[in-house]
Amino acid sequence: MNRSIGLILLNIAVALYLLATGILGLTGRTFFPDGEIRRGVTSLIRGDLAEIIIVVLSVLCIAAGAFIIIRFLGISVPMTEPILIVLAIVWIVIIIMIDIIHPLNSRGNVNFVDWLRIFGTHLMVLGGICLATERFGG
Repeated sequence: MNRSIGLILLNIAVALYLLATGILGLTGRTFFPDGEIRRGVTSLIRGDLAEIIIVVLSVLCIAAGAFIIIRFLGISVPMTEPILIVLAIVWIVIIIMIDIIHPLNSRGNVNFVDWLRIFGTHLMVLGGICLATERFGG
């Protein structure tokens, strides 16, 4: 893996962001009712199925953050590459839910500049996940 300062900072930032997003998703019902994952999922689905999907996506975010840190530290785990590719695909689904479907369901109650900032952040995370893989980032 290339060890430039920019890539090191991006790996750390993306891993921390994913870990925090996952933790907020898991604790969201009580402490953070308006977390990203919860907001995205509940704009599509309600009830027990929504809670299951929120937990699964939150755990996947935590796993993605952990695998990026593992990869960054140079620890060899045989399944890291396919797991990071699957997590990149899952992150694309999260982007679609949070940044596309949720604003469409909000009936015009979305501030464009706030949306643009959040969408840009999500694209940076996707780019960081891709950079952590051998196939897409090296």
